[in-house]
Amino acid sequence: MKPYATSLISNEDSNLFEKIERIIQEIPDIDFSEQKRESRRKVLLSCHMIARALATFFPLQYHDGYCGNCEHSWLTTKTGNIIDAYPVGIMGGPILIPTGYAHPFERLYKENVLYRVSGIRSQRNVDKVIGIMEKTITKLDIKRENSKKEMNEWKEHFVDLMKHIGV
Repeated sequence: MKPYATSLISNEDSNLFEKIERIIQEIPDIDFSEQKRESRRKVLLSCHMIARALATFFPLQYHDGYCGNCEHSWLTTKTGNIIDAYPVGIMGGPILIPTGYAHPFERLYKENVLYRVSGIRSQRNVDKVIGIMEKTITKLDIKRENSKKEMNEWKEHFVDLMKHIGV
């Protein structure tokens, strides 16, 4: 049975979501603890890292803010639909939420600046996720939709942004 929401989502968004689903299912668990040895705090893969990494491979925009009252990052498609690659407090994912149809989940996502996730250390973690994701995409034989040139432009933009906000 196909859910009603599928009638609200373009084929392009649906196909993109299916690729992301496959990638997320194949990515191994990643522990960044070695980068935080001094604090002995375990640093795991986060929604912030995943959203930024996926946006380098596909025509998606990542957003930082809140999902309910939790700091969160998610993606939007060209048509504005929400792809939450790593949903808050849910076992499973990603999820695709059609927007503009009074969907109750849509109101949970509020964009806001999250300074905690925009530092150089965060970028190193994102770079590591991008490398792992690139191997996963190659293994799954999924066509990337952003070129390496666009990926480099994104990184340059990120570095310029960090300089601008003084990080």
